[in-house]
Amino acid sequence: MLKELYHGEISPSERKAEPDDRLTQKWLKLSAEFEKTLTQEQVETYHKLSDIQGENAVRDNEVLYIQEFKDGALLMMEILSK
Repeated sequence: MLKELYHGEISPSERKAEPDDRLTQKWLKLSAEFEKTLTQEQVETYHKLSDIQGENAVRDNEVLYIQEFKDGALLMMEILSK
């Protein structure tokens, strides 16, 4: 795997977790019900907030991935130094 990673043959961002369809369906249902209670302006604001939240989640996942990779490297260094 390290050799493939080094040569760019695999990309962690391409490895996706299987989505939980139950949660997706629940989100879609609740979101649609909620939007029915809003004015058009509020719906637009809600969509903007949802987009920002999604972008923030992507950024947070990237930061966590990098930190976890560093933690793994530190763990390997500690193990190999003993």
